[in-house]
Amino acid sequence: MRREFVIFDVASDLAHFRRQYAITTALTYPVPPRTALCGLVGAVLGLPKNESLAHFQDSEAVFGLQILSPLRTGYVSINLVDTKQNPSFRLKAVNPRTTVRYEVLRQPRYRVMFSHPSLARQLAESLKHGESCYTPCLGLAWMIAWFGDGVQIVEAEEVSGDKNHREFVSLVRSDDVQDEIHWSADGVYQRVRLPAVMQPNREVTRYEAYVMDTTGRSIAASLRAYWRLADGTCISAL
Repeated sequence: MRREFVIFDVASDLAHFRRQYAITTALTYPVPPRTALCGLVGAVLGLPKNESLAHFQDSEAVFGLQILSPLRTGYVSINLVDTKQNPSFRLKAVNPRTTVRYEVLRQPRYRVMFSHPSLARQLAESLKHGESCYTPCLGLAWMIAWFGDGVQIVEAEEVSGDKNHREFVSLVRSDDVQDEIHWSADGVYQRVRLPAVMQPNREVTRYEAYVMDTTGRSIAASLRAYWRLADGTCISAL
């Protein structure tokens, strides 16, 4: 199978992709999950928030994600409206706000590879002209994102049954690994479980585990299935 991929860079001063199981602390995933990338593309194209997820089913949308800058985290304290025992969400007369400490990603930079039979070309045109229907962000609304200038459209083919080890610039899906990963002594590896599919009612119905090098280096692995771009770059689908 051959498809066209739109390749673009996205960056921000800060990013936060909340781990939904972290109830008492606002921890972040180290990278945007597939669900967040769906929201990012939907914001550029102007797709309705709760309806856009229907456009990004596995049968149509393919995402790949590359880390361009070593991952760095930090903490910021954010003043929020205290809603405990306050069903109206109005400011209380006494102590109306509460301070929550958020874990954030500092100056993250990613390269996104996106393929879709009807939306990929539209996304490429919007990015090339610097247009976005809604303000793009990486996580929280005030964490404004911006895009790089080098938007590309490249052809890629899906490869399956390859037994050889290849260099993957993207995150590697754990379920696709069919042999031992060739670990590098210089790499800083992390395995993370991310939301993969979300329903319009915001319910996550599938999670996937991925292996990444947090410094942005490629990973040498043998995968059951992957995508190979026209220039030979290999990526694992989210």
